[in-house]
Amino acid sequence: MEPTKSAQQQVQIAPRQAPGRQQMPGPQPGGPQQAMNTILARMVNLSVGAMKAESLDKAANIIVNQMHTLVKNERAVLVPLTGKQRVFCISGDLEPSQDNPFSQAVHEVRKAFRGRPEPRVITSDTLPEGSKMPYSEKALEAMGGTSVLWAPLPHPGGESRYALWLERWKKKPWAEEEIKLLNHALVFFGYALGVPRTQKVKPTVKKRTFGLLAVLAFFFIMWLPIPSRVNAPVQVVPDHPYYVFAPFDGIVEDLAIQPGEKVRKGDLIFRYDTRVLEKQLEEAQRGGLAVALAELARLEGAGYADEEARARIPVQKLEVERKRAEVAFLKKQLALSEVRTDADGVVVLDDPDALIGASLQTGQLVLSIAEPDRTKLRVMVPVSDAGLLQEGASVMVRLDSDPLRSIDARVERVGFDVLMSDERIPSILVESVWDGKADVTPGQRGTARIEGTKTFLGMQLFRKPLMALRDLIGI
Repeated sequence: MEPTKSAQQQVQIAPRQAPGRQQMPGPQPGGPQQAMNTILARMVNLSVGAMKAESLDKAANIIVNQMHTLVKNERAVLVPLTGKQRVFCISGDLEPSQDNPFSQAVHEVRKAFRGRPEPRVITSDTLPEGSKMPYSEKALEAMGGTSVLWAPLPHPGGESRYALWLERWKKKPWAEEEIKLLNHALVFFGYALGVPRTQKVKPTVKKRTFGLLAVLAFFFIMWLPIPSRVNAPVQVVPDHPYYVFAPFDGIVEDLAIQPGEKVRKGDLIFRYDTRVLEKQLEEAQRGGLAVALAELARLEGAGYADEEARARIPVQKLEVERKRAEVAFLKKQLALSEVRTDADGVVVLDDPDALIGASLQTGQLVLSIAEPDRTKLRVMVPVSDAGLLQEGASVMVRLDSDPLRSIDARVERVGFDVLMSDERIPSILVESVWDGKADVTPGQRGTARIEGTKTFLGMQLFRKPLMALRDLIGI
């Protein structure tokens, strides 16, 4: 350590240097000996600083960022000679990139001069003939002509592991004295980068331990038992509404109500066009029943003297009864032409305009009348989630009209038939009822979350991705 102390004392005697990047020391007023002492002191300080660095990264940054104090350069790069990494660090504390034209150029030079321990100056004119180094050629032609000093660092264990890439721009040459000076410094730099450092072992062990604990915690959390959950679209529908069916075949003439209108028992809903019925009734009364009664009177008058007429009287009476039944049926049909409700509630009808003038068939559903306070839920659950459902499961409903409000319900019935939902997804129908009183009007839509059977958190999270993967690979 004696030479080191002497060098440090000489640094104190040397004149203070101006801040910033320093030029190659030249003749000083103190004479050549003092200039040489200054350079040696800088080299010793730089080497000692690199050796005392806590980590390899810090040692490398000290070398590349303070290299200009020994020899003038525009850019200094530390290049690893082994491994996939192309650039270890760059002067100016820049983040090195491993995939850009400059790193490609460094890789080409490293590949061409690996295994040659002596420093060499590389320019566009000194590249090996016939070598395919397109990125290096572009890098050396840039900045008005770049002159690179390639200097492998000796390693204490033998083969070099790092090399310095020092650039000068605008075709500035490298002097032989500078290369000789740098040759002496390279021994110290190689030793500084080759010193074993134990400070990195502890963080690596801690990092691996933390990673192992994180993996174990992840698998532990994935095996936590939780109830499975199924999300599906839901619609609020009337519960046990009163349905109005067409009493007979006919055409609707007038609609007396509107969708959402409150009606009471006995209120008129719609009426038929009765012109055909009235004509049929008139024909049945005049042309049917009247003729049958007249024929019966004639037969009864002739029956006193005519045995054949007397024998036809019972048949004619049956004909009269048939005509009377036909007239009574038409009168009843005419009475039913005004359809009235038998329940109180609100009219549920999608398109009232399509009903006016429509031809109805006997028993056809026309509309329904529901009580606003009696509603239930119609949930269309995709077939892939059907196996997770069970009757009595809790349901949380969020309607689109109030997405921040949740309403509790429970599953009342799980269907079996596969239907197509409004989203054109094969689904099964699940009916649910409210747990309490819910002030919700029919027709609203939203999303229902149904609590299903017990499962694991990992299965709940990755079940659908696993299904997609199974379908993709065909197992």
